[in-house]
Amino acid sequence: MLNQQWLSTFIVLVEEGHFTRTAEKLFMTQPGVSQHIKKLEQQVGCPLIIRVGKRFELTDAGLAIFEYAQLMKQQQQELLTSVINDDATIGDCKIGCSGSMASLLYPHLIEQQQAYPQLRMRLEAGPNKGTIAGVLSNQLDIGIVTQQTDKNTLLSRHIGEQSLCVVIPKKIASATVEPIVDYHFLEQLGLIDHPDAHFYWQQIASEYFNDARNKEIKTTGYVNQLNQILLPVAKGLGFTVLPEFAMRSFTRQQDIRIAEVAPNKPLTLFEPLYLIHKRHKPLAKRYSKIVELIMRIV
Repeated sequence: MLNQQWLSTFIVLVEEGHFTRTAEKLFMTQPGVSQHIKKLEQQVGCPLIIRVGKRFELTDAGLAIFEYAQLMKQQQQELLTSVINDDATIGDCKIGCSGSMASLLYPHLIEQQQAYPQLRMRLEAGPNKGTIAGVLSNQLDIGIVTQQTDKNTLLSRHIGEQSLCVVIPKKIASATVEPIVDYHFLEQLGLIDHPDAHFYWQQIASEYFNDARNKEIKTTGYVNQLNQILLPVAKGLGFTVLPEFAMRSFTRQQDIRIAEVAPNKPLTLFEPLYLIHKRHKPLAKRYSKIVELIMRIV
């Protein structure tokens, strides 16, 4: 990394165009200015200026270093301004949640960025543990998870619920599948796995299939792209568990259905949603509108 003191002296020298005026502006001696430039040239590895009498010309390297220094100076000023002002319409919005929740939130977050172009939406989709780890490591500022955390460093706030449903194919090899299912049928069919599938399935099993709550369900595939998870289900290759809003957004509704445990009793389960962030790290003002948006949607 270039020495910032030598770099600052170089910037002033180029702007002033004169060693004596640079020394006066920086309250230095002229030999001191020359020494800074010499040390910077040694660090860079090539000359930055060519002396012409009492004047000097920038070399190509000197011009490149000056442009770099100006850019760094501008970015530093913008950073300091944003930190001091904490503007509600400027800055990175780092959010984590499940893939299905991301598909629900992202269009609304983009609309927010359209309204305030200096906001930058950074949405990370992943399982609960990934979102929690991201908030703890400061890679994310807020997250939406489905389990309350007991970590002393995190605050969790209940913001709503989502309906989990077991999704099965309507047909397997041209044979119609009955909507009412039991554990044996699901075990034979197999789970189409995704990053949250086993966590979702354990909740369903604990609620509906007591004998199976600690058993490993057979898997018949894995995909981490939300818009592809239901494709193998639609083709009769397995079942899966997803939030109902994610299931309803699948384009081939004619090929899938929500399983039932009894006539007109869907195999669904409501799970809580929690908004998490660091306990001792105040959220920037830009998150107030983001949190309002999330509360309105979920």
